[in-house]
Amino acid sequence: MIDALWFSLLIKVGVTAATVVAAAIAAEKSGPFWGGLVVGLPVSAGPAYVMLAIEYDTAFLEVSSLNSLAGNTGAVIFLLAFVYAAPRFGLAVCLALSTGLWVAVAFAIRAIEWTFLSAMIVNLTVIAIVLLLTRNVDPGPPTGRPLQKRWYDLPMRALAVGLFVAAVVSLGEVIGPESTGILSVYPVTLTSLALLAMPRLGGQTTAALMAGIVRSMVGFALGFVAIHLTVVSWGAPLSLSVGLAIMLAWAGVRMAHRSWTTRRN
Repeated sequence: MIDALWFSLLIKVGVTAATVVAAAIAAEKSGPFWGGLVVGLPVSAGPAYVMLAIEYDTAFLEVSSLNSLAGNTGAVIFLLAFVYAAPRFGLAVCLALSTGLWVAVAFAIRAIEWTFLSAMIVNLTVIAIVLLLTRNVDPGPPTGRPLQKRWYDLPMRALAVGLFVAAVVSLGEVIGPESTGILSVYPVTLTSLALLAMPRLGGQTTAALMAGIVRSMVGFALGFVAIHLTVVSWGAPLSLSVGLAIMLAWAGVRMAHRSWTTRRN
C-alpha cells in the first residue's frame, strides 16, 4: 500500500510541476488567458483529494470538500491581492501580501461551522465581487526577461507540490477533515506560478494572468459542490471523477466563450 501511495504521488507531482511550467510558457507565448486556463486546472487540490480518498473514508471527504468549498474563497482573495499588487510591487511583497491574506481568510473560515448553504453563499458573493474587480486587467507587454528552460524549474516545482500533497495527507488525522479541506486548497500552484512567471513576464502581465485564473475558481467551486453532495452516496472514485469532469467542463466553457467572442469581434 505504501509503495502504491508514493508511486501515485510521484506521478501526480510530476504532472503538477509540468503544468505550472506549461502555464508560464503559455502565458508568454499565447497570452494570459491560456496561461490562466492551464494553471486553473485542479493540479494541486486534485492530487491531494486522490490521496485523501486512498487514506480516509467518504465521511471525511464529505466534510473536507465542504471546507474546501468555503476555503476556495481564500484562493480568490489571494488572486485579487496579487492582481492589484503585481504591477506596483516586487515579487516578495506580492507573495507576502497575498499569502498573508490567505492565512487570515483560512483562520476565519476554520472558526466557522459551515453548512452547504453558507459555503455556497460566501463563494458566490466573493467570486462575483472579485470577478467584477478584475474584469479589465490590461496585460501590457511582458517586461521581464525571456522565459528560458532551466533544468531545475521542474524539480523545484515538483518538490514544492510534492511536499504540499504529502503534508495534507499526513496531517489529515491530526488536524481533522475541516482543516484538511482548507489546507487542500492552499494556493501552492499559484505561488509556484508566481515565482516562475513574474520575473519573466513582469508585474502587469502576471496580474492579467492571475485575473484570468479567477474565472477558473467558478469551476473549482462547482467541482467541490459535486464532491460534497455525492461522495457518501456514490463513493469516492465516482464522486471525484464527476468533480474533476465539472472543473474540466468549465475550462471548456471558457474556451468556447473566448472563441465565440473572438469570432464576433
